[in-house]
Amino acid sequence: MTKQTTRQWVHGTILVGVAALVGCATPPPPPVAPVNPAVENQLRVGDDLQVRLAPSGNRGPGASEPEIYNVTIDENGDISLPLVGRIPATGTSSGALAERIEANYVPRYYVRCNVSVTVSARFFYVGGEVRAPGRFNWTEDMTLLKAINTAGSFTDYANRSRVEITRGKQKITADGEQLLRDPSKDIPIRPGDSIWVPRSIF
Repeated sequence: MTKQTTRQWVHGTILVGVAALVGCATPPPPPVAPVNPAVENQLRVGDDLQVRLAPSGNRGPGASEPEIYNVTIDENGDISLPLVGRIPATGTSSGALAERIEANYVPRYYVRCNVSVTVSARFFYVGGEVRAPGRFNWTEDMTLLKAINTAGSFTDYANRSRVEITRGKQKITADGEQLLRDPSKDIPIRPGDSIWVPRSIF
């Protein structure tokens, strides 16, 4: 083997080694689990609801005219309504909750009672190194970058490459810098998601 051939072989070996190290240093992010429509429509803590009661055949206190109540699912997963008190609300659909509410009023207070439940507002949460952390109204087009902008954008001390999304029991780590370079990879935000932007150590 000539000296020139030896130098070429060593140079090629070094390049292959460097490429392998670079590849190992930047593993791909974990995949985001697909959204289950049944789970997506479940009511969650913090949801604002409008409950409409249209009773008939009054058996106890209260008016027979339709009543509308604006309630929020509390940290225990319950709502509270007149006469019947606390009712579990999370982990079910608005239609199933309407049936549960009706069962609490009929036949104890009314012979019949038409109940409807609609979600008036859903929320997501942003904390950590953003300029205005807090709870924000969720919309169907909400993404991670939009959520961070809604919270006033990153602070100067934010670790943009390690943004965390907590979705139930799932944790997703996203590289905000990469998303800024390629917005087509932006991550959809779902109702109830909690976003945390850590502080950079540098």
